[in-house]
Amino acid sequence: MTIEILRDVMQVCLSGHVITDVLASHPEQGSNYCDRCGSPTLSRCPTCGEGIPGAAPLAGLMPIGRRPAPQHCPGCGAAFPWAIEEGPAPAPDTLSEVLALLRRLPRAARQLRERHAGRPTLRVDDLHDVEDLLRAALHLQFDNVRRETRTPTYASDVRTDFVIGPGQVAVTAKLLTENAEPQIASEIHEDTLFYQRRPEVSALAVLVFDPEQFLRDRQRFESALASNGIPPVRCVVS
Repeated sequence: MTIEILRDVMQVCLSGHVITDVLASHPEQGSNYCDRCGSPTLSRCPTCGEGIPGAAPLAGLMPIGRRPAPQHCPGCGAAFPWAIEEGPAPAPDTLSEVLALLRRLPRAARQLRERHAGRPTLRVDDLHDVEDLLRAALHLQFDNVRRETRTPTYASDVRTDFVIGPGQVAVTAKLLTENAEPQIASEIHEDTLFYQRRPEVSALAVLVFDPEQFLRDRQRFESALASNGIPPVRCVVS
């Protein structure tokens, strides 16, 4: 023969703090709000309305202590509000954000060719123009943009890269001219060697700006220049 034990009713705040587990027999111990966090309280399942099971008193004895708040309703199985944890927000994937921005950057450059009432256009004619446009766009997307000024052996003047936080992704720009694919590949190799000496840099993102569309198979070119070394290299041709 099965003996059914009649349980009292538990009252719990939305944060999971048990107010009382003898609410039915001692309603004076209940409260509308939690005295620890101020959250509203409930004593029934918000889904099915069944009372939250509390203490199981025995004749002539008072229960000692309190049962922990259940995570799910025994009547319908729904999770109580305190069992649904949002968890920490995922860390931003800086490299993915940078690559997405680089793919859209040339669209912005093309829009700048047409201005109101015939005003002079803002054109991208050389690599320094690309760097200026890239710098402005990066500041729109990221709070931490640090310039990395250097003079690589393949350049006759100073070039500006950018290091983006919090992922510490280095970004460099190239302007593609006709038949310049081997030169671009050589430059990226040198860039990779440079950032190998910077252990804080987690990845290198390369924008190859191709406004004249010299490259016919851009996807194959991107794949050929990408690597999974240290640091990993990702290339965007736009």
